Amino acid sequence: MSQTIDIHTHYLASTLVAALERRTELPRISDGAAGRQIEYGKGNVHPVQDNMGDVELRLREMDEQGIDVAVLSINIPGVDWFPPEDGLVVARDVNDELADLVAAYPDRLAALATLPMQAPEAAAAELSRVMAAGFSGALIYSNVAGAPLDQPGFRVVFDAAAELGAPLYIHPTFPLSASTVDAYALIPTLGFMFDTTTAALRLVLDGLFERHPDFRLVLAHAASLLPQLAGRIDYEAERHTNGRGALSVEPSEHLRLIYTDSVCVWPPALRSTLELLGPGHVMFGSDYPFWEPERSFRTLAQTGLDGATLTAIRESNARRLFGWGKASTKRGQGA
Repeated sequence: MSQTIDIHTHYLASTLVAALERRTELPRISDGAAGRQIEYGKGNVHPVQDNMGDVELRLREMDEQGIDVAVLSINIPGVDWFPPEDGLVVARDVNDELADLVAAYPDRLAALATLPMQAPEAAAAELSRVMAAGFSGALIYSNVAGAPLDQPGFRVVFDAAAELGAPLYIHPTFPLSASTVDAYALIPTLGFMFDTTTAALRLVLDGLFERHPDFRLVLAHAASLLPQLAGRIDYEAERHTNGRGALSVEPSEHLRLIYTDSVCVWPPALRSTLELLGPGHVMFGSDYPFWEPERSFRTLAQTGLDGATLTAIRESNARRLFGWGKASTKRGQGA
């Protein structure tokens, strides 16, 4: 019987909480009128919820929701905004905490590491450490404290991931466009999507897949805006002398190499994602605890997929991407 693997589940590590509570500048955790809150950046605040860091609660809810395995990744803002030396220390502490959780529940949990991307060499070394410990990859953000991911200094991390066969999962963070979307909840509605789309496209045009054809790049939220823009991207790349960047092919050929989750809560959006990436590159995700897993299940049910595609999305694509065995086998030493 097939399982359901949720590749997009967040966990607010206690070590990250402590580090953010010590900060006076943004991002930080502070006391607000309604209680403790995470201040991601100006205009982007979210309350600290009990279910963000309660693993026992998550496991009970997974049973209720029909989720067999959750791949944990930490909440934004991560560690990118800390000074480089502090960021490395916090990242190690967070990853050790994640490793302990997975060791306690090896059949139910896996983990994506957090990396101190503001210190690229240290981030590459930490990625090597956690992959040796059995992690399933790492989650990085759509910008590094305001710096785009295709800056040459970050290549050492992507080169290390390619050598290790480690999936890198791009997740939104406080967007570069925040000042233009700071009303009407447009930061999570639009700003996050624009930031992740830009990050992935810049990496592709910078030649990530030219250098590493088998790179395992995962983009959150049903490939963000790429399914809607792929045709336009190819067209503009052809029209402009620098439109293809470092590519020897149309950009869409490399965009199709990206993996993604199913988080979108609108069946037409998921269908367009499947049309661009194919059924082998989409995996189930819930975005827990920010979104309700029931919505992701409902979207799958309403998209009109055949049984083989549903099984691939719910289980086998994730097992192949992360290099896990069948359901009856353990996933790794630590995650």
